[in-house]
Amino acid sequence: MVQIKNLHYKWIVMMIVMIGILMSVLDSSIVNISIPAMMADFGASVEDIQWVITAYMLSFAALMPLTSWFRDRIGYKTLYLFSLALFTVGSLLCAMAWSLPSLIVARVLQAIGGGAITPTAMAMITEVFEPKERGKAMGLFGLGIIIGPIFGPTLGGFLTKFFGWRSIFTINLPIGILGYFLASALLRKDEPHTLKKVSFDFWGFIFLTLFLVFMMLAISKGQQKGWTSSYIVWCTIISSVSFVLFSLTESLVEHPIIDYTIFKFPVFNVCMLISAVRSIALFGGIFLIPLFLQQIKGLDEIESGLILIPGALIVAVMLPFTGRMSDKISPRLLSFVGMGFIAVFMWMYTGIQAQMTDWDIIFPTLVRGLGMSLLMAPVMVTAMNSVPNNKAGTASSLLSIIQQVAGAVGIAILSTILKNRTVFHMSNLQTATTSVTSTAQNSIHGLVNYFHNAGYTYGTSMSGARTMLSMHVYHVAAVQAFQDAFWVGFWIIVVSILPIWLMPKRPFTQGHGPKEAMVGE
Repeated sequence: MVQIKNLHYKWIVMMIVMIGILMSVLDSSIVNISIPAMMADFGASVEDIQWVITAYMLSFAALMPLTSWFRDRIGYKTLYLFSLALFTVGSLLCAMAWSLPSLIVARVLQAIGGGAITPTAMAMITEVFEPKERGKAMGLFGLGIIIGPIFGPTLGGFLTKFFGWRSIFTINLPIGILGYFLASALLRKDEPHTLKKVSFDFWGFIFLTLFLVFMMLAISKGQQKGWTSSYIVWCTIISSVSFVLFSLTESLVEHPIIDYTIFKFPVFNVCMLISAVRSIALFGGIFLIPLFLQQIKGLDEIESGLILIPGALIVAVMLPFTGRMSDKISPRLLSFVGMGFIAVFMWMYTGIQAQMTDWDIIFPTLVRGLGMSLLMAPVMVTAMNSVPNNKAGTASSLLSIIQQVAGAVGIAILSTILKNRTVFHMSNLQTATTSVTSTAQNSIHGLVNYFHNAGYTYGTSMSGARTMLSMHVYHVAAVQAFQDAFWVGFWIIVVSILPIWLMPKRPFTQGHGPKEAMVGE
């Protein structure tokens, strides 16, 4: 990208890339809420309809590594325009889908565009902002990444309820068209001397894609298929073999698709580790809250989404300020405090109860929002500043991939714990109920009398009483399982605090390379 000739251009770039970021990140979560409506429209099963989400997730992750190679060949402007156009066309085809297979194909096109938007946008911002200003820039950039998944379900529920599920895709069209024309008119062309005619690492891309796709399949389908099922075992084997072949290929080719020299920068590795562990706990936690609100408290999708909005607003308000702070204050200190707030958020939910008020649910999300705003910018800025500008594309791609994969891992871990601990607590509660015979009999007799007085026969009353008692046992067991899952999330966050001490004491504003980017400095 060309040299900055005026102070306004970098903010023009920020405005343009934020349009793409908001669309691509929002679309990864907005679809979930509309799945039942799509099932009804196409007459699809749960197993089939899940590919609407899975196909997007897999394609999104698989295309991210290509960002750096495309940047070298065609430049950031052309790459961003192509990605935005493909995402917008994919959205149009999704809205026009006449069958489930056509919708899945359209979602893949969407993901191919969306998967390149985030790392491309991050690399563009890294290039146009000076190192000393990147905290402020990443603070704004993080708004789209954080707010999108939180507002997505609420917006999706509203649009689906009043305008039908196709509206969640048509809403992208005017935004995408506006973003494309703004980018085409205002972004500067890349200087010819910055482009390189490097050969394409075909086999590296194939093996990396197989590794990511089958790993994500194993992670996302483990709960449904069973972690020891032949499906998951084969996915794991193919993923592992692909990774080994990918590593061998990258060590032999002249221009690997992933530049391994980026791992020579210790601080970047630390930031990758922090991002991974943080995403495992955070994405899992975000997954659990709406589930609790709908399954335990009986709220609908829109109501549960509205409860999460205050926490998102905290992030929106605070990120620009914490971004500026990360340009001046120790990234180690900011990250430590931010992760501490997130640990408190997890701990507050370890005592979650069905009787909690809306405020009791909302307040911990405010704490989480404060922690996220303190944590995001320092980690991203330190990671991008710890590598040379010519490796910005690779760095941004790897950060995006690790967050995507780790988020899926977090959801898989906590959902598995939730399921297993629900079964465990139900077994204990049923044993306790049957062992305390007088208490159980009194409960059943009371319910039988209630139904009988309402006019039901004795047999129907007995059946209704046992059903209600079983539902109560499940309800109590599920609440205890949610508490257990949040405890696991809490300890994951506590462990992730440890590598923060390897973060540098001072902000990186200049000087890249292994010698300058030493941990703990």
